Amino acid sequence: MDVLREGKYFRYVERAPVWLTISMIVIAIGIAFMVLNKVNQGSAFNLSIHYTGGEKLILRLLEEAEFDGQNVKTIVSKYADGEAVVQVDQTDPHIITIRMRVAGEGETEGEISRSKTRRLTELKEELGTAYGGYSATEGSMNPETIEQDFVGPTVGAELIQNAVLALIIGCVLIMLYILLRFGRWQMSLAAIAALIHDVLITLGFTSVLQLEVSDSFIAVILTIIGYSINDTIIIFDRIRENAREYGDKHPLAQICNLSLNQTLMRSLNTVITVIIMIVALMILGGENIRDFLTAMLIGMISGGYSSIFIATPLMLWITGGKMKIEAEAEGGGSAAAIRLDVPDAEDSAVSDIVSDAQDLLKKKKAVKRQRRR
Repeated sequence: MDVLREGKYFRYVERAPVWLTISMIVIAIGIAFMVLNKVNQGSAFNLSIHYTGGEKLILRLLEEAEFDGQNVKTIVSKYADGEAVVQVDQTDPHIITIRMRVAGEGETEGEISRSKTRRLTELKEELGTAYGGYSATEGSMNPETIEQDFVGPTVGAELIQNAVLALIIGCVLIMLYILLRFGRWQMSLAAIAALIHDVLITLGFTSVLQLEVSDSFIAVILTIIGYSINDTIIIFDRIRENAREYGDKHPLAQICNLSLNQTLMRSLNTVITVIIMIVALMILGGENIRDFLTAMLIGMISGGYSSIFIATPLMLWITGGKMKIEAEAEGGGSAAAIRLDVPDAEDSAVSDIVSDAQDLLKKKKAVKRQRRR
């Protein structure tokens, strides 16, 4: 309760226009970059071959490849159309996985296809020469082709469709869960709006930084949604608990401020812990997962921000400062509904609600001491 002592009470909801303006500016910049990338590059995002189509090669080299695969990637980039993805098997560094769109030349489909086949052969020859000497002799091939697949544009379109469908289903289920848990559609709507905010922020930075959007990107978005909604639910739960205690004496806006101050350190500790782990992985995990982790980092920061500064002010705005909260009845009786009817937090002095919160805390501690005796 230290943060609630007079002089440390931060008013979140009164500054909601500032938080929303910051978010809208960042989202607008992201959308602007998406449009520019679409015009200049033909795509709003840096899509991997899983979405655009391309080749997947798994090769075994005579000599071990470097841990980060950068030398292999330098060779592969000569034959790729766009960014190529190279992964070195950590258990057997002789094995490498390459995902790339092969650059082809020609006027007809047949000429382009033959050009791509020739360039793939040249790629294998150069890799073999760089790692132990090229050999096409059966039984001593270098590199040896373990697997070679082609991902067509149709498969990529299906992946995009499934990713969008997964997001929609996830948001609908989350909205239903919050509705069942709190019984207030206003909370559901505010929570979903905060999630959309997080997705747009992440997509915007992905476009600005030209991070690769691979098949694992949907996992990033769903992880961010799960993290953000968890934090939002904890704050909403505290608002409901405080409304039951102080709803007859203080307006909803003040109760929201109180709840955000009470849960602030928990929210900050959680997001900082996650950020530390992501940064550690970015430093030690290698180049191949850096784009994935960068998007995750941006989304986690946005999720922590929206849970504190966006979801609750939106909920307050949607309700107009008026919301029925079911009060817990003592002795197992039926719960009564109380109506929080005053939208202006200024009508209730900060010191009053802080004092009430501290008095309640003292009573709870006294009850615990009596039970121990």
